[in-house]
Amino acid sequence: MTDMLWRPLTEAELARGRAEGDAPFGHHAPRGLAAALLWVARNSPLRWGIFRHRVARRVMRLNGGRLDLRFRGAAFRLQGDANLIETGLMLVPDYNGADIDFLLQDAPADAGFADIGSNVGLYALPLAVARPAGRVVAIDANPRMVDHLSWNARATGLANLSAVHAAVSDAEGRADLVIRKDDVAIVAIRENPQGNMPVHTLAAVLAAQGVSRLHGLKIDVEGHEDKALAPYLQTAPDAALPSRIVIETAGDGDDYPACRAAFAARGYRLVGRTRNNSLYLRAS
Repeated sequence: MTDMLWRPLTEAELARGRAEGDAPFGHHAPRGLAAALLWVARNSPLRWGIFRHRVARRVMRLNGGRLDLRFRGAAFRLQGDANLIETGLMLVPDYNGADIDFLLQDAPADAGFADIGSNVGLYALPLAVARPAGRVVAIDANPRMVDHLSWNARATGLANLSAVHAAVSDAEGRADLVIRKDDVAIVAIRENPQGNMPVHTLAAVLAAQGVSRLHGLKIDVEGHEDKALAPYLQTAPDAALPSRIVIETAGDGDDYPACRAAFAARGYRLVGRTRNNSLYLRAS
């Protein structure tokens, strides 16, 4: 991690853009020129590459700084952050849809899911909508994203999603949070016994939430995947292992080494890759 790319999250950034007490969902639906530009972008190359940030900022300004959208049945209030997830949801209606479909495949009605690095709920909310009798545990180290996700869940009317503010690692502890200078949703942790953020193991988070079985798990934690996921996969009983895992790649089409070794040891096989992620299926 290059220090020049990272900085602390300020108190002003934590407070800015919170939706509590704001107008109900739908009040900030795209309208007028914002709706027209959104339609054009979604149906042209403007949704990709060098255009997307400029177009997204323009849509947000035209719509008054907030945007209410539905994605796979879930309500999302976009806050105008410099945030690749929000930009994707805004401009690409099926953003990461193949990953979500993979996690949901063969999921029973009461399926359990975990989303580590949940951000505003791109995975967690659609999973909770799709399996209302199941349980979804959404975990994120960024309190601002947890606030946004929690608001989105309430606006969607979900009762089966738990949002947990914590970092996930290989031991209990404390940590400091740092964020990318150019994206307030991309975060990393620096373990520190006096840090202001809790650090838990995945097993501890799931136990605290009363979740003993997982059908699917998604993880995207900026290079911390080995410490966050591998210990759980190495030690969890067979019944607690997720059937399906979506994990961000380490780059160059490869996976994090400790996770890759744990996948092999516990009977997972790579069944595909999408734009940024690897899809793993456990043998039944």
